[in-house]
Amino acid sequence: MPDRLNRFKTFGRYWGLPLLLSASLLLVWVLGEPAAELLMYQRFDIQSGQIWRLATAHWVHLSFQHLLLNLMSLALAWWLFHQALAGFTGYLLTGLISLGVTLSLFVLHPDIGWYAGFSGVLHGFLVAGALLSRRQNPMLSLATLLIVAIKLVIELVRGAEPGLAEFINSPILIHAHVYGALFGGLYAICMRGASPR
Repeated sequence: MPDRLNRFKTFGRYWGLPLLLSASLLLVWVLGEPAAELLMYQRFDIQSGQIWRLATAHWVHLSFQHLLLNLMSLALAWWLFHQALAGFTGYLLTGLISLGVTLSLFVLHPDIGWYAGFSGVLHGFLVAGALLSRRQNPMLSLATLLIVAIKLVIELVRGAEPGLAEFINSPILIHAHVYGALFGGLYAICMRGASPR
């Protein structure tokens, strides 16, 4: 019995957050348009006092393909870096990246009226996971950072892949990806600087 309990605790520590995130993303999708209207980033509504949208916008998806792509990306990020993102780190990262992305959009991009989706947070998870894992798995970390960096540069220079926007039936907000990666990286650098050598 103790072995089973220990296995359950270990599983919960490493996989509890992605399961919780997946369930909550699915729940918001199932609740449909009323939930989306209440939770998504809407600049005018935030200015009117609905500040919860800064935290909840990431849970809204505009098509099932959009949701499915982000769920698969979440599973990939956690499969690659579950040890670095486990426990309190993952919860803290989720909050910091979520607020970092939407606050950046709100302060720096008054022209952006609305936003929805988890992809900005996912970019943050990948960058933070790669940086926090660089000593344990340097090749995987370097490859991940290079792929994310190249993807972001291409998006910034050429714009988002039109085929992807068509597939998910939603415009792609590159700024969210950039800010997500930035806040994930800042978190990892701060944590590495604060930890003993």
